[in-house]
This record gives sequence, C-alpha cells and structure tokens, in this order.
Amino acid sequence: MVNVKFGLFLQPLHHPSEEPTAALERDLDLVVLLDELGYDQVWVGEHHSSGWENIAAPEAFIAAAAERTERIRFGTGVIQLGIHHPLVALDRMIFLDHLTRGRTSFGFGVGGGIPSDLTVFGLDKETAGRRTAESLDVMLRLLADDGPVTVEADWFEVHDAELQMRPYTEPHMEFAVASTHPANVEMMGRLGGQVLMGGLPDRVSGVLDALEAGAASAGRRATRDQIRFSYVLHLADTTDEAVEGFRDGAKREFLEFQVGYNGRPRPAGSLDDWYDDYVARNIIGSPADAVARIRAIEADSGGIGGIIFMNREWAGVEANRKSWRLFAEEVAPNFQ
Repeated sequence: MVNVKFGLFLQPLHHPSEEPTAALERDLDLVVLLDELGYDQVWVGEHHSSGWENIAAPEAFIAAAAERTERIRFGTGVIQLGIHHPLVALDRMIFLDHLTRGRTSFGFGVGGGIPSDLTVFGLDKETAGRRTAESLDVMLRLLADDGPVTVEADWFEVHDAELQMRPYTEPHMEFAVASTHPANVEMMGRLGGQVLMGGLPDRVSGVLDALEAGAASAGRRATRDQIRFSYVLHLADTTDEAVEGFRDGAKREFLEFQVGYNGRPRPAGSLDDWYDDYVARNIIGSPADAVARIRAIEADSGGIGGIIFMNREWAGVEANRKSWRLFAEEVAPNFQ
C-alpha cells in the first residue's frame, strides 16, 4: 500500500472582519495540533491584498510555528518570486532552513491566486512569470557556488554576489512549485522537488511525464510522491452534520471573496446547486465519505504522494479542530 502524506495548506483564509491577531494565533494552535496528530506537512501562503489571506511573510510564520512543534515539516506555499529581489528571498529561506534544522521546503510560484496580489505591484501574470524564471535562475546559480554572480535585469541587479551562508540542508532545501506548466514541472524533476496542484487527478499523467523528463536530464528518477493535491477538508460524525454545518460559511466565502472581491462569475444556477458541486469537488462529509473520496482520487489519478487540505473554520473553531482529529484517527490510517 502506498503511504500517502497528509497535511495543511494554510493560505490562510479568514473573514476580514475578524481580529487578525486572534486568527493568526488559532492558525498557530492548529499547526501544533497537527504536529501532535502526526500530519506530515504545513504549507503557508504569501499574500499582500484583500485581507482574507492575511499572512504576508510565510517565513516569519513558519519560524514561529517551528518553535512550537517537534517534527512536522513546513513549506512556503508559495513565495511570489516576481515581487522579491532573488538574493533577499534566497537568503531568507536559507536562514529559515537553519532555524528549522532542515524542516522547510522552498515553495515558489508566479502568484495571482488573488489577482490583486499582482496588480498592487503593477504586475500582470506574464511579467510576473518572466520575473519568476529570472529570479530562480539567479538563485540556482548562487546555490551552485560556482563563483560570484552578476546579473542586471530590468527589475533587479546583483553584482559579484555570493551566498553569505550555505543552506543547512545539503545541497539545498527542497524546492516546490505551484504550477502544472510543463517547463516548471520539468524543473522540479531536475531538482527533485514537489509539484503543488489543485484537485486535478486527470492532469497527473501529464505532470508525471514532465517530472520524468526533467529527472532523466539530471540523472534522477521521478516518483508520484512528488505530487501534492489540495482540497478543502471538513469532517463530522455524519455526512449531514458536516455538509450542513459548512454550508453558510462556504456560500459566504464564495459570494464575498470569490465573486465580490476576486471578480469571479456567479453560478448560473442556485447557490445551493453551487454548494452541492463544491461538496462533491472537495472532501466534506463523514470519515467514511473521506476514505471513499480519497480512494476515488487515487483511482482517477493512478496514485499521488499526498494531499494538503485547505483549512476553513466555517462550521466553528471547535468543529474544525474535531474535523482534523477525525481525519487523523479514522481516515489517514487507511492510507498509511
């Protein structure tokens, strides 16, 4: 049986009306709980607009969480490379690699999951994508330690740059990319990194092909363990309790955040029809429902390395914590 890894994708997501300090403290408390329950990893997002996903410095959050935990791994999910100077971004991740004694992966991406995260910096996806590629090239050259690096781009410069400190992890911390673009996936194949993707089992064969192509060029072997899906998770003792307890909050998130703020279209049908589809696309129900859903995901995809669950407190804080306990105690053992 394949050992599937399970973890948390902490965007995070809180209503902007909440007191942010209290919300962030609950996020930290949740990470501690997941460490105690045996979850494998926590990925922490970076955002700079909207107020809904309010961690602007995942490195700082991870440093705080690492001090409170014993074994769970962390990852930046993801650093938006196009808005950071590459030497500064890499220096901070190397510093974090030392602080966490190698428990942190460097997840990067173009950004734009919240469209305003790019527009507030005057960027579009094409420009941010070009910057991401330029930034990563500089980082890999610095990590290769082949001598001083000098680059003059239209948005940053480095002159005779070298790392002041090598990573704690040899030869460097693990990389991860939030993308299914073949070029980015091939890069993860070459680097032995992870691919973070949505709940898209039909794309796994293409992602695996690109991973294998990149791995072969570097004398590596790619595996499905490098692929991570993401779904919203909410469990309760019964299907009805989970579905109904989550309904109002999920609809509010959709209307106020996805439609109202991000500008996504309203559904053609009723909101209840939208919610039924939302439940079907995610993992919301009883522990038995979750087992069946994950088995179906494995069958549809041919197998994956892990799932990172997006956290929502729409059924209440205690119900949310119970959901994570139910999964750890009654669902995860079926896949490990």
